[in-house]
Amino acid sequence: MIGSRDSGLRSCGECFPEELLILQERIRSQPAAVRAELEPLVEEALEDARFRGRVLLIAREALGRFRLELKMLAFDLEATKREGLRRCHGEGE
Repeated sequence: MIGSRDSGLRSCGECFPEELLILQERIRSQPAAVRAELEPLVEEALEDARFRGRVLLIAREALGRFRLELKMLAFDLEATKREGLRRCHGEGE
């Protein structure tokens, strides 16, 4: 089980791979010399995971906006087609 020390990492809505958090806990239980060598590496991996999470969130939001814009464009296209058909039928009569 992950200790309460990691709760600050997730407070900003960030989720890290559980394996990284477990690794961080295991490193914290190692002797000081081992910790000094490995902690910077796991911190870098956590920062990379944080960055990838933010990029993924931005990409998801952009994709959602793009889908909405596509729906709006499709609706506008259909309305334009209907208006064009009404004009053609109105002028032909």
